[in-house]
Amino acid sequence: MSRAVLAALPSTQAAPATEIDIHNTVPSVLVRQAQRYGAKPLIQFPRERESLSYEGLLVYARAGAARLHHEHGLRPGDMAAIHLANSADYVKAWFSCLFAGVVDAPINHEFRKTSLLFGLTTTQARAVFTDGAGVERLVDPEVRSYLAQLKVLVLSGDYDRTTVDRLLANVPACPPVVELRALTAEGPQDEIWTRLESTAPALIRFTSGTTGPAKGILQSHLHVLAKSAVHNTVFEFGPDDVLYTPFPLHHNLASINGLIGTLQAGGTMVSVAKFSASGFWREARECGATLAHLLQSIAPLVSAQPPSNDDRNHKVRYVWAGRPDQAFEERFNTRYVQIYALGEVGVVSYKRGGEQGGAGAGRPLPEMEVRIVDPLDQPVTQGVVGEIVIRPRQPHRVMLAYHNDLPATMRAFRNLWFHTGDGGYFNETGELCFAGRLGDTIRRRGVNISSEQIEAELRKHPAVQDCGVIAVPAHTGEQEIHACILWNSAPPDEREAFDALAAFLAERLPKSYLPRFFETMADLPRTNTGKVRKTELRDRRKFGPTWDREQVRWLYEAD
Repeated sequence: MSRAVLAALPSTQAAPATEIDIHNTVPSVLVRQAQRYGAKPLIQFPRERESLSYEGLLVYARAGAARLHHEHGLRPGDMAAIHLANSADYVKAWFSCLFAGVVDAPINHEFRKTSLLFGLTTTQARAVFTDGAGVERLVDPEVRSYLAQLKVLVLSGDYDRTTVDRLLANVPACPPVVELRALTAEGPQDEIWTRLESTAPALIRFTSGTTGPAKGILQSHLHVLAKSAVHNTVFEFGPDDVLYTPFPLHHNLASINGLIGTLQAGGTMVSVAKFSASGFWREARECGATLAHLLQSIAPLVSAQPPSNDDRNHKVRYVWAGRPDQAFEERFNTRYVQIYALGEVGVVSYKRGGEQGGAGAGRPLPEMEVRIVDPLDQPVTQGVVGEIVIRPRQPHRVMLAYHNDLPATMRAFRNLWFHTGDGGYFNETGELCFAGRLGDTIRRRGVNISSEQIEAELRKHPAVQDCGVIAVPAHTGEQEIHACILWNSAPPDEREAFDALAAFLAERLPKSYLPRFFETMADLPRTNTGKVRKTELRDRRKFGPTWDREQVRWLYEAD
């Protein structure tokens, strides 16, 4: 059989490119790695004291796939919703779907009512994997009518069967209910996975929805494998490594880069469902992690923890982050991997801590053609902020589509470039610089201003734990800049603290970038991966006490 290889990165990188057989599927990789690594742990859940080995997961996945197909009528291309928290059961459910050719579409375990129904209807799920709490949400009057469309409801995790049966007793056209342990018990096998095409849909992962409704990113087996292979090359991820990732498995980072990346590397992944700033380094140390995931949006929360003698007592050599932070690297004796990546494509550019270059996220990968364009898709000059658009030089490096959203797919791929919706520019060294979501760009006095750039400077102030910068209407018809501040500790005099912040920014940013409004926040609304939800900050009916720097007065509502 002829083999075509996708090189993840050029040979000049420290780590060799990971080769991807274009005929591979995720199941074929697990079959091969199970033969090689056997009883070695593939994924561990220390909080739940659960673990799955390579060979153990293969047994569960084969049996689960056979029963989904033969006993419950699911066919390749059907959709299944996984409504579970991080657990071994989650992974069994996911890989049962993968081996059956069923496209999994995970729904945040905290979703209920409208948000849960949105996930089900958007994906047109024909099976749902959930626990007792999930069943309670499914029988909610706003959701229960969807149950008639299911071929099977699979119970897993924590549930009481008597309670579940009682809840479902009054549901019209209730689907068959089966327990996951029965579905995945050793028994019949039908190697459906051997008949799957590498270009077939494998899974859906939803966008974070920071600037609007979430979209389902439909991804092929080959795209998933190629994307996670680049993650491994950037991370120098090998069989002896342990990856610690404190993010939910319904997210791209933990599932595709994390678990599929670990599967390809032959390593071990340690998964926790919820990030803890105070427990980040302790858990990484206790599990023997050599690599760790940490998004730029929540890294300041780790830095804000009190200094400890254990700050450098760990084995983590790389932290997957987003923006450079030399103080973080020095304090915790590790190196950042600064990246520009998105769920629809994967890594576009990266730079490891300590490498030479400017303040950007490295040069684009050689397999990615990247431009910065204006609203008419015309290239802009170096240093000018525009939209980042991408065109891969290799096949299968971009998502298949936004599932059931043809208009959004066509908008994204217009003029044969993938439009990221991100603002950015190339700096003087040729590095790609992220300037925030285009929806977060502020138009002030004829100038387009990146909220991300202001936030990056605010977070450098020692009193600021985190922040969110938004646009509010100005009487001129344009916009003013409103900074929402989360302090490390409440300042004794907020006005003085805000004036000090403005003076700090004045030394680092153009005058037009200085916020007019400052507001103290008790907390910031976030996505499940820690990103600040700008839409919620903007759409509040009433703002808290807000300092107007120009009018030198307090406001209770931004004009």
